[in-house]
Amino acid sequence: MQNHIFRPIPSLGSLPEPANKEERLKIIIANLEKHNETVRSSILEEARMKLHSLHDEAAYSSEMDVDSIEHPDNTLLIANLNAPYVETSGDPCAKAGSPLPPPDPYIRQVPVPPVLAMAQEAIQQLEAYDKHAKETRDYYVTALERMRGARSETAMQGEGIRDPRRRPTT
Repeated sequence: MQNHIFRPIPSLGSLPEPANKEERLKIIIANLEKHNETVRSSILEEARMKLHSLHDEAAYSSEMDVDSIEHPDNTLLIANLNAPYVETSGDPCAKAGSPLPPPDPYIRQVPVPPVLAMAQEAIQQLEAYDKHAKETRDYYVTALERMRGARSETAMQGEGIRDPRRRPTT
């Protein structure tokens, strides 16, 4: 994920100098959001490239093995899948009235197809990055909210309006 995050941050050189700290925080937040979109796009682009290379490999290997593929007769399977389901019959493999037994711990699970594994990896990377980016963005958003709150408090005091959260001083 490092190759996605460590990208050049959009330049602030073309922007005018901020008038105050609040404007500066707004520019920082906007710049962070641009960078976040770039990182997310990079993660998705890498997943697409892996998917295309997987499809290219599968196409190449299928061209090589076309004559050796045996095509099983699936007519019995299709007939069983099309059989009508009777509500009272339940699970045809389970004994009547008994719960399903736990799976054998020594049975090996079918591996996840490579396409799904790539999708899961990309989603995990996006979630991890989003968590990191949210923490960073929230820091600046909180600072901006504090600054706006302090500014509105000062404006209310300047107009003689008392903040109901503060106790009067004697």
